Amino acid sequence: MKVSSGPLVAAALGAGFLAVVSLVLPWFVLLGKARSSIDLLGSASALDVLEGWVKVAVFAGWFVAPILVSVAMFLAASGRHKAAAILLLPIGLLLVGVFVVGVLADDIGIAWGSIFGGVFAALATVFAMMVLMTSRSANAELANPRTSA
Repeated sequence: MKVSSGPLVAAALGAGFLAVVSLVLPWFVLLGKARSSIDLLGSASALDVLEGWVKVAVFAGWFVAPILVSVAMFLAASGRHKAAAILLLPIGLLLVGVFVVGVLADDIGIAWGSIFGGVFAALATVFAMMVLMTSRSANAELANPRTSA
């Protein structure tokens, strides 16, 4: 049974969207209080924990995921599933990376929003990879029709 890239890219976009939504959910527990990634960015900025290029990179990275999902949705709606999948690939790395930092830090506890975001970021990446693999196998069949019979 062949699966077209349409349902796969829809699943990838759905998972990517939920991963982005999770950015406003509780991510870490600091001093007994659950805090979202927005809270952490605001606190780090106010306390001058992040400075210079690191601050720019962290803030830019936080805005990358929503922008990537938005552009991927536009591309998928216009039928460019491969391009949409390529844009969704970094979402998993970005959000799973934040999740790993939370697990490795000693004084920070992981809240449910971080787990939610990490799981859906990973799913978005897996489905995006499936879209690209489906596209590659379809191109191979078009190039060599005798092997598909």
